[in-house]
Amino acid sequence: MKVFVKLIAIYQNLLPAGTIGNTIEIEVPRGTTLSQVLSPFGVPLDDSSVVVLNGLTVDLNTVVSEGDTISAFSAIAGG
Repeated sequence: MKVFVKLIAIYQNLLPAGTIGNTIEIEVPRGTTLSQVLSPFGVPLDDSSVVVLNGLTVDLNTVVSEGDTISAFSAIAGG
């Protein structure tokens, strides 16, 4: 099934080379969790990251569904 991975700010650098923008569509098997989607990209799966599923903060063990958008960005920002 297809899901969308949106990596924001410094996490955008974790997307494959040649990716246009900050979102990529990937194919994952049914039963895949948020953490399983993000791990291959090297997104830190700890308190340094904010991960949302379709705009809502959920547990990293949540199973994704067809068409879901998984977004991640650093919880630590300078300014």
